[in-house]
Amino acid sequence: MAAAILLRRRRRHQRRRRERIFSVRINILGMSEERIVETYRLSSIAIIELLDELRADLDSVTRRGQAIPCMTKLLAVLHFLASGSFQRTVANSAGISQSRLSSILSQVLKAMLRRMGRYIHFPCTPEELNHTKIGFHAMAGFLKVIGAIDCTHVQLVPPSDREHIYRNRKHTHSMNMQVVCDSKGTITNVVAKYPGSVHDSFILRNSVIFSKLRDGEYGDGWLLGDGAYPLQPFLLTPVLNPATAGENRYNAAHVRTRNIVERTFGILKSRFRCLDRTGGALLYSPEKVSQIVIVCCMLHNVAKRHGMEHGAMDEERQETDDNHGPQQPDVAGQQTRITLIRNVFS
Repeated sequence: MAAAILLRRRRRHQRRRRERIFSVRINILGMSEERIVETYRLSSIAIIELLDELRADLDSVTRRGQAIPCMTKLLAVLHFLASGSFQRTVANSAGISQSRLSSILSQVLKAMLRRMGRYIHFPCTPEELNHTKIGFHAMAGFLKVIGAIDCTHVQLVPPSDREHIYRNRKHTHSMNMQVVCDSKGTITNVVAKYPGSVHDSFILRNSVIFSKLRDGEYGDGWLLGDGAYPLQPFLLTPVLNPATAGENRYNAAHVRTRNIVERTFGILKSRFRCLDRTGGALLYSPEKVSQIVIVCCMLHNVAKRHGMEHGAMDEERQETDDNHGPQQPDVAGQQTRITLIRNVFS
């Protein structure tokens, strides 16, 4: 019995050693670092670190010889998310069946989501909040900004019994996802569970971050949002019809600062083509689409952490303009904006 246990441990160690050698030297398969990034959207070092993080959840419990290695599972899912191709196409390139890839996708998504807090984190300590404010201030002189917020749509095939609620204003079917990012384009908060017909402001009002901002948990910082959001003491929007030089300067600084979230959407969808409309609609349940969206945001942050940049799509601005019109301003929000314009931009 003891000998059998030792043998299993030795085999497990040998398998992990082989995988580590393979992961460190992926280019043994003929892939340059440039090709690795192009295929998986992460560098080889980032892939290694991610594999180490997820290994406990991806390691197969079966004793059969045909168990799929952890690295194969991770690379297959990364390739699927990056390419936006059909599962069968990705499965063929990975040397596994389509049904196995479907199972692996669920396994990797769940493993990532268990660690969501490690990869998507909104600043909450005084040090983190101050660092975030400094980063935004350097962009256009806008004070006390702790995040830029916006929504964008991810195309999906809707459930037949709820088709109408997923139809957006462009008459396609989608999920409306809300994202907050910092001045570097790192995603600090994401909400991905509402259908495409839902207004941006509704998503915000029913989110945890709205409650925390309203209750003053982040101090005197505020988010910057476009006209789709209601003006609040903690969420500043542009002046609809600027009439003074101060209001024009405020709007210019607002646009320059908030533009980072639009660029982040472009980079995110360009990096992970499964989220982009050119990759077609996602053929999964809304719950599975939500998982895919969140995991792509997590992987985006992994890439940012490793200093990897990616070109944004030129057409993203057209997509995020789906605002449903300006919102009724809050009186306290109006006073906050007026005071800011008078003290800083006038």
